[in-house]
Amino acid sequence: MHSSHKLGQLWLAAIAFCISVPANAENDGLTLEPSADWRFREYDDRCRASRVFGEGENRTTLWIEQGGEEPNYNVTLIGRPLRHPYGGGVHIQFGEQPETIRSYIALESSRGRPVLMMYGVTVTPPEPDQQRGEDAPPIELDFDRDVAASITTLRMRTSIVEPLNLELGSLDEPLTFLDQCGLKISALLSEAGRALTGEATPPIPIESARDWIRDGDYPNYLVAAQMQGRLTIRLTVNSAGRPSSCFVTQSNKPQLFDDVVCLNLMKRAEFEPARNANGEPVASYYFTSVTFRMR
Repeated sequence: MHSSHKLGQLWLAAIAFCISVPANAENDGLTLEPSADWRFREYDDRCRASRVFGEGENRTTLWIEQGGEEPNYNVTLIGRPLRHPYGGGVHIQFGEQPETIRSYIALESSRGRPVLMMYGVTVTPPEPDQQRGEDAPPIELDFDRDVAASITTLRMRTSIVEPLNLELGSLDEPLTFLDQCGLKISALLSEAGRALTGEATPPIPIESARDWIRDGDYPNYLVAAQMQGRLTIRLTVNSAGRPSSCFVTQSNKPQLFDDVVCLNLMKRAEFEPARNANGEPVASYYFTSVTFRMR
């Protein structure tokens, strides 16, 4: 097995590809209604739509984050229903869109609450094509306001104690905010560090980028399945030279490598920060691609 990556500053169109599977209605699980309105926040490097569901011990917080102009989102859920996750993949479904299987990261918040994170989630995944190989071209995704407005639920099952159903309400408003905000973030961070003068520079890795992703990061269950994959990542590097967010912008395989890559890049990558035309450190984008290949 082998993991490698190439570096570049080229903007790449966003894609994602997931396994489509039939829904399982045997256990309806836990259904949570909203207990607060949507909240929208704009940070220097990302945008966030958040909402709280349920009360008491089942109180669950949902974050949907966007860091650029592609319709891929980082999704975080915080609350007791996400406790004790198990297995390599969780089934996730927005409204009547195809259900997909994807990886996740299980953490614990500073208050001891279970956290489940997923990088590069596609709300409206493309139709599966089992013939797509490692060298298949990207799939273009579009943000469809009508489809977003029709999505009112989020369902998750397997890898969590019981199926979880969140009654989202229409996703039109939150996804519209995220995409408009993401366009603004993209324009600002794409411009930052652009070499318009001799003083302006992009982020520069402090050590070899080959050390960011290692052979041991190849998920064991994907090694056993001999599954290969390639994805492109956009890091936002802050003015201190540390990654502050990670977004998957391309993937030619089911979303099973995304989380392990983003997690390790966030932990290991270090940079000399980008500098503007005045030579001042600024936040900026950095792109890298990662290939998981059996050898």
